[in-house]
Amino acid sequence: MATRTGTTRHEPVGTAVLEQLAELDVESISPATARKLLRFRFAASHHRRVHTLSAKAQEGTLSPAERDELDEYIRVGTLLAILQSRARQVLKNAQQAL
Repeated sequence: MATRTGTTRHEPVGTAVLEQLAELDVESISPATARKLLRFRFAASHHRRVHTLSAKAQEGTLSPAERDELDEYIRVGTLLAILQSRARQVLKNAQQAL
């Protein structure tokens, strides 16, 4: 991904894998996998960290490393939301097929 300075920054491997998963079409996800995706939640420690980073962002006191960390949480959360949306579609389609 390009940064503001025009250099390329490599995203973490976990995010890259999630992006690939988010590109899956609905037909390639089983109902069992869809249910597991819908049960996934961030750990309480991650919620606390995001809250801390968000508060610092609102105060304008985030360091560049903390900004990157918060951006990563946001990217992963967005990708998880996409996966869970696809999972809901899988279950809806499975229900309609009955």
